Amino acid sequence: MPIIIGINKMNSYAIGISGSWWLVLLFIAIAAAFTIFTYKQTIPPVSSLKRIILISLRTIALSILLFILFEPVISVVSGTMLKPKLAVLLDNSTSAATEDNSGNRLEAFKAAIENSAFTSLSDDEYIVNSFGESVREIDNFHTDSLKFDEAQTDISIGIKHATRKIEKENVQAILLITDGAFNQGNNPIYAADYFGKPVFTIGIGDSTAPKDMAIQSILTNDIVYFDNPVPVNVNIKSSGYTEGEFTLTLKDNGEEIETQTFNVHPDRETVTSVFEFNPKTEGSHKITAVLSRFDDEITYKNNIAVEFVNVLKNKKQICLFAGAPSSDVSFIRAALEAEKGTEVKTFIQKKGAEFYSGMPTAEELRKSELLILIGFPLSTTAPAVLDMIENELKRGLPVLFVASRDLDYNRLRQLENYLPFNTLSTNLREFSALPELKAKALSSPILRIHGTENDLDYWNQLPPIFRTETFVKPKPESEILSKIKVNNVALNEPLIMTRSIQNKKSVAVLGYGLYRWKLLGHASDVSKGQKDSPDLFNIFINNSVKWLTVNRNNKLVDIKTTKKLYTVNENVEFIAQVYDAAYTPIDNASIRVELTGSGETREFILNDLGNGRYGSSIDGLGKGDWAFKGTATVNGRNVGSDKGGFNIGEVAIEYQNLQMQADLLRNIANRTGGKFYLPESSEIFISDLESLPGFKDRTISNRSEFSLWNFSWLLFIVVLCFAVEWFLRKRAGMI
Repeated sequence: MPIIIGINKMNSYAIGISGSWWLVLLFIAIAAAFTIFTYKQTIPPVSSLKRIILISLRTIALSILLFILFEPVISVVSGTMLKPKLAVLLDNSTSAATEDNSGNRLEAFKAAIENSAFTSLSDDEYIVNSFGESVREIDNFHTDSLKFDEAQTDISIGIKHATRKIEKENVQAILLITDGAFNQGNNPIYAADYFGKPVFTIGIGDSTAPKDMAIQSILTNDIVYFDNPVPVNVNIKSSGYTEGEFTLTLKDNGEEIETQTFNVHPDRETVTSVFEFNPKTEGSHKITAVLSRFDDEITYKNNIAVEFVNVLKNKKQICLFAGAPSSDVSFIRAALEAEKGTEVKTFIQKKGAEFYSGMPTAEELRKSELLILIGFPLSTTAPAVLDMIENELKRGLPVLFVASRDLDYNRLRQLENYLPFNTLSTNLREFSALPELKAKALSSPILRIHGTENDLDYWNQLPPIFRTETFVKPKPESEILSKIKVNNVALNEPLIMTRSIQNKKSVAVLGYGLYRWKLLGHASDVSKGQKDSPDLFNIFINNSVKWLTVNRNNKLVDIKTTKKLYTVNENVEFIAQVYDAAYTPIDNASIRVELTGSGETREFILNDLGNGRYGSSIDGLGKGDWAFKGTATVNGRNVGSDKGGFNIGEVAIEYQNLQMQADLLRNIANRTGGKFYLPESSEIFISDLESLPGFKDRTISNRSEFSLWNFSWLLFIVVLCFAVEWFLRKRAGMI
């Protein structure tokens, strides 16, 4: 145990060793006794004084050496008294200073700052931070410190920033001044709960809904295919109106697609309009929804919404290899060919090494965007065919693998480098298994049905399929989407897996009889009159194909902006990745980007960030649509190019919700032990703050340790003692 060697009002010192102090004292006593015995009689005899000096020198040296062997450590505990601090979080977004039914929010904001009187605290008792898209610390706060120019509001990021200061700066409470309308980040209630100390809130704005018509969102696929119609859902919110007619127009790259007319319904605040978007050209498309205006709306800035989609060519060639004819082959092929513009090259193996439609060629595989293996290979599959498939997989051809009873897993090992698993053992014994999915699996686009939590119920109600007693080990980068359940007992064995690494993608289903999902699932529901029942078989196959092939046409150069929609005066940030033909990152590329829009053209170079990543930001761009094209070169050789687009200033997210969220702010205050105020009633804030039991001084302790056995000066003392002893012995003729 350590021995306290000193203590004062704020600091304490202790010394500890790796062992017992009694053992140290015993060894030192033995060393001293041995030294005294050694010098009891000397030749030639010396004086008593010299004998005492010699005994002392050797005893000191031996004692220090023994002490060092027990690794002594000095611990210093220092304390610092910190005053309690208040973290003031001020909303710096554009919506916090707009006008609504209650009047000018900027004036209300200034009143909240003045009435709450937090500036009456001493400078070391409060810190001020503004928040919007990010957090900014304000050292010398005054009202003009706030610009109210941030395009989004993230309340949780401000609370998290204050949480990190609890220990070092003794933050004991938060004063949050905001309208409560967050549109970025997590729900601030969770961040306030984690803060664990009182949060006082002052609400800015009118808690009643203003007269307004707003487009809340546009929902459609990020990636669509040429001449393949997709739905576009536009969500509209009306407030303050009981009657009237409005129109909604959808545009594609500025050209009108369709206009729909609606009537305001007093009992229904939200309206969802569904359009059909049928792209006729490839590339990036800007989808714009424009809502007609009422004369007395509080703002028109939320009457427009923009979304960007990427249109790919829909003509794709797929190579399907099967070990034998089967229902899975027929059903999967039918699902693939139902997609417009898809060509399926099917190679079904006969009992020997031949195929029904002739031997596949390397040319046919090279032209394919996707490889599907169903119960393939067999023990009789020709090695040349497997070598040909392996070469294409090595080049990055994505693969969808479906097992079968007759599959030869030993021959499959040649292709396992490109699959999500490695086979451990296999047995032909067959059993039926149900898919077992967890909620987190719904994040995969392969399992997307409606994009709601109900999707999980659909998947877990699928009929059973078949599986052999095959045990596999998922690869570290693989994602398990589904495990199996046998006789209602969940087993830790994968059924559906995906893998994406170095631009190589694969999906594996370690079962067969998928056609049962169609016949016993969807078809059975339809026969019972449930026409809205989703066709999970087709959804799984089509989603898998889209996920696998969406990057097949990927360039070796990928350039994009961090967002598609920016506000005026906001920096536009570009990020890029560059790969060689083997998809290895390239670090020494030069990427030149050309920007065109708003009547001007700009050029700039992206900075090398390492590991094939590049980035840069540009400011001062004007309002409107912007298009960019970037080209990457290495040592003067063109590696590839990419293009895209974004919009500045047409859409203002901050104006989509102009109602003070009083319930949210009141809930945050009540859950944490704080209080909710309006600007005019916040005069009592300081007294409420000072009455908090936890708002008091706190001692912060810092512990430091110093290893004495590692100090060179101790060894110097030992050497010095032995040297002086030797010198005195030599002078006395004792050596």
